[in-house]
Amino acid sequence: MSWNCSKIVRKWFFLGDRQGLAFRLFSYFAITLVLILSLQSIAEMALVRVLLHLPTTVKTEMLGLAEQANKLLDNKDAEGNIDRAKLAAWEATQASYLFVLNDDLEEVSSRIMHPHFKFKLRFIRQLDSILEKHVSKPVIGLPLRPGYQLVVQFSDKQHPAHYFPYYFAAIQFVITSILLAIFSLLLARHLQQPLHRLQAASRGLAEGDFSIRVSHRVGNSVTEFNQLAQDLDDMAEYINHLIGKQKKLITDVSHELRTPLARHSLVLHLLRKRCPEEVGELLDKLDHESAEMNNLVSEILEFSRLDHENVSVKLIPTQLESLCQIQVMQNEIALKPQQSLNVELDNATSMVLADSRLCLRAIKNVLENAIKYAGESATIELSVRQQAQYVEVIIADDGIGIPIAQLERVFDPFVRIEQARTKQSGGYGLGLAIVKEAMIIMRGEAVAELNVNNGVIVKLRFPI
Repeated sequence: MSWNCSKIVRKWFFLGDRQGLAFRLFSYFAITLVLILSLQSIAEMALVRVLLHLPTTVKTEMLGLAEQANKLLDNKDAEGNIDRAKLAAWEATQASYLFVLNDDLEEVSSRIMHPHFKFKLRFIRQLDSILEKHVSKPVIGLPLRPGYQLVVQFSDKQHPAHYFPYYFAAIQFVITSILLAIFSLLLARHLQQPLHRLQAASRGLAEGDFSIRVSHRVGNSVTEFNQLAQDLDDMAEYINHLIGKQKKLITDVSHELRTPLARHSLVLHLLRKRCPEEVGELLDKLDHESAEMNNLVSEILEFSRLDHENVSVKLIPTQLESLCQIQVMQNEIALKPQQSLNVELDNATSMVLADSRLCLRAIKNVLENAIKYAGESATIELSVRQQAQYVEVIIADDGIGIPIAQLERVFDPFVRIEQARTKQSGGYGLGLAIVKEAMIIMRGEAVAELNVNNGVIVKLRFPI
């Protein structure tokens, strides 16, 4: 019965696993408790041995009384004997209860001794003897001239044990605080190492590095952490497998679409030579749709590639103004007749950590998006400004804008804002999604805001 109860308790509290966290914590706390109690007992015993003596001031005072008693023993009455009356008067006037006794422990003076004090004469202590742990009134004996001694009852108010509760409380507090601090630091260090490794692995997974494996780094020091690390490795491997399958599927589908699209374009080219001119407009529409399909496949491939290449991209110091100037020159020819593009570049901004290809793609997509959807007579402004911790590429327009409720969705893939993006204006909802992925890869962010003059402001923030 007792063995079954023991097994149940060990199962409930995980005490059967020597490497388990519960067993480790139980062991740490048990060792800490035993050490606290042991050190407290040792410290209290040492304190008792050190402090349970008569204070130096009391010893000096008693030795002074003994000297006075010796002088009184030299005083003689008219018959040549010890002046008992004078000795009794001196004993009565002292702050401590004391008597001068002979070798038979009898009063030398005429003063009568209390029976309880006479009983305590059996336990006379020497001046340097150790006192009791509890507060008491011990009787201290001091030798006088041969045949006599002075016995003094020690006052309980001066007893060292009177302050022992305070000393013991201070000892308990100090020892407990020190041991708990030491064992807490050791336990925290023991637990923080695998936790930090798990945290670093989870951060790597969040950043897209699914090749991370952490179980061999955590080790078997704590069972729960090892199991968690193994589960994390299994999850990373499974996610990596799924993402690989997804990437391969998208890539394969996109490439497979290119083959019939290429044949479609070839057929259209052949039809143009054989068909009459009156069907040329229909062939132009088919050719336009084929080009649109090719562009969509290219965008899907680019978005899929960006979504999985954040580990392989190398970020280097980059000057944003030069990249912006390149895109301005390439997109000026795409401006509509009544549109204008104002550029404000400050070459004094700091270098940023970025990838030149991704920067060009992000700036190009945002700028093309503004030109396409801002409106026929919009003014587009491109500027570069430095903030405290990042440099912003700001592309603003004063066009028709978008509803504020849909502002946060402009960076989602395949999202089309009906107010600005219609089938006639083109677009697949992937341009700004590619911008967002590119900025995430470069440790930056893309933000969309409404312009006070109508229109939209898109800010690309690159860390310095």
